[in-house]
Amino acid sequence: MHCKQWIFDMDGTLTDSMVTVWENAPLALLERFGKTPEPHLHDILLPLGLRESAKYLITNYQLPLDETSYVTALREVVNQLYEQVDLKPGVRELLEHLRAEGARCCICSNTWEEQCRTVLTRLGIADYFEFYITAQGAKSKHTPDVFFEALHRLGGDDPAACAVCEDAVYSARTAHAAGFHLLTIADWCSRADEPELRQISDQFVTDWQQLDWEKI
Repeated sequence: MHCKQWIFDMDGTLTDSMVTVWENAPLALLERFGKTPEPHLHDILLPLGLRESAKYLITNYQLPLDETSYVTALREVVNQLYEQVDLKPGVRELLEHLRAEGARCCICSNTWEEQCRTVLTRLGIADYFEFYITAQGAKSKHTPDVFFEALHRLGGDDPAACAVCEDAVYSARTAHAAGFHLLTIADWCSRADEPELRQISDQFVTDWQQLDWEKI
């Protein structure tokens, strides 16, 4: 196994939370204020970070919130929804294999760090990750800087020897273009992007147990 550094997204990659949390949270938040969501709202919000999503919803739905109060309200909704979340199939086996191989792992997620820690601690896998990076604002996954920051913090310098694990096509494009070893997993929310994900990935799986370790 030549990849000794591993950068994991959380939602949709390690956890089955894209629908449970991130499709439902904006809807629940809008419902609090008596607003009716537009069709395909999730598709609009999917490539946006937390700050950009806040601006979109506040502006387009005329919510009586500023960015700070929006985040507070959203976190209340999200905390409740995450209690229903579980790991995707094969995650525990994957992380055990990486630990046995001496790989170093981190989380790089649009979801804020403390929420990731809470979720992964409840699910019993937080100890596999050395640190967490919140990919928002200037650290958006639309640009490769956040992946290189994670790579260097993991002690690496060659993106080709670092696995990036994702489910969203926009972040997968970024990692692929920057030369990282890209592993992607199927998720209901990114089903329309599966053809492109298969094309740009070094491996695309529907279950983490399907990984071909001889190719990593």
